[in-house]
Amino acid sequence: MEGDVMNRVFTKGFILLAVFLVILAGLSAVMLLLTPEEARVENFRISFRTIIFAVVLAFFYMLFHVFAGREGKAPLSLLHGMSMTFALYCAFVLGNVAVSHYLFGLSGSAYLATHILGFLALVGGGGALTILSLSAKEADTTASIKRSRLFVLTTRIGSVAEELNLCPYREMVSGIIGGLKDLKEAIRSSDPMSAGGEEKVVLAVGTLEDKCRRFMSLPSAEEREKAAQEIEKLIERAFEALKAGNEEVLHDK
Repeated sequence: MEGDVMNRVFTKGFILLAVFLVILAGLSAVMLLLTPEEARVENFRISFRTIIFAVVLAFFYMLFHVFAGREGKAPLSLLHGMSMTFALYCAFVLGNVAVSHYLFGLSGSAYLATHILGFLALVGGGGALTILSLSAKEADTTASIKRSRLFVLTTRIGSVAEELNLCPYREMVSGIIGGLKDLKEAIRSSDPMSAGGEEKVVLAVGTLEDKCRRFMSLPSAEEREKAAQEIEKLIERAFEALKAGNEEVLHDK
């Protein structure tokens, strides 16, 4: 358990971010100590403030990362994506100070623009892409789970239909067998439903399954006839529940 918590906290992105945080913090101290007062012109102030901003931003994110990782309040994939985003931003700040300020000596306005654009692209754009990617992945996972559940339902219906087909009263329930096969195909070809719609279909299929198996154990023809009529109504209800579940999804879209 403790190892799992450590894995959630100390991801590669988190460690990389911590390294850049230390480098930027050290750089800010070096710049402040080694740059004379008269040399602290506009570009120096932009560099120093940008570095401090990146350090503070990274530090507070790391606190959130540790807290959320230990408490399990955020998905590991989200923590990994966000820590990598902030690590890349810190790397950009470090590289931009070295290249744009010290190497190219850009004007104050142009230099400030590079920092603003870098922040918007890496933190704003990168964060948004991380969240969108996770949302899409979660939606795909949910749809896959729902399709698996629908597959289980078709298997159960197919099994019941096969049992009825092999029972001594096959002629009496030939229409029901056909209805079960139609229901199986309808569920197989349906889109993943909403949680409420899926639950209704599961309940309808469960009731239908129980009634069909009870039919095969009834002692008298009269009871079987009555049960067969009830089964036909249950098949109609299952179709209605399936239709309602699909319509609910289309309405949500």
